Amino acid sequence: MRRNGFTIVELVVVVAIIGILLSIATANWNSMQKKSWVETQARQTFSDLMSVRAEALFTKRARSVVFSGSSFAVYSSSETGAGVQPISTKKPFKYPFKWGSAGTSLTVTFDASGLYTGTADLPLCIDPDGSLGTTSGAVDSIVVSTARIKLGKRGGTSCEVSAITQR
Repeated sequence: MRRNGFTIVELVVVVAIIGILLSIATANWNSMQKKSWVETQARQTFSDLMSVRAEALFTKRARSVVFSGSSFAVYSSSETGAGVQPISTKKPFKYPFKWGSAGTSLTVTFDASGLYTGTADLPLCIDPDGSLGTTSGAVDSIVVSTARIKLGKRGGTSCEVSAITQR
């Protein structure tokens, strides 16, 4: 006897296997999407900081960037106090930034030579889950030095320059 078609048992097994594979793919998709957002945010912020640094160098005027956890604003001088309007602001970040020091805002100033005016290297870490846990992205941090800005990968749960592998 020759059978044409599939039995109901075969169809149910195939549907069950497809369901299991889709649930695994969905779980992996969420982690891949989070990794992509972290990397994109790190690279975009790195690019923006490099642009502000270059503006300071080419215009021979200090420029400041004020981070406030989930966004930042660029100022056309080292003055960032009340009443001073920023020349540009960035939309809120998907994930907040953390930095080595305590505080709700952080000012990064580049002098007229395009050099960072801080006294020590400054780490900026993306914190997707609020605990500074490790991320699966290739880059998740930025280190601002006097003459350089580098991307990095955090190697622990602290946002310190010594815990970041710079690239």
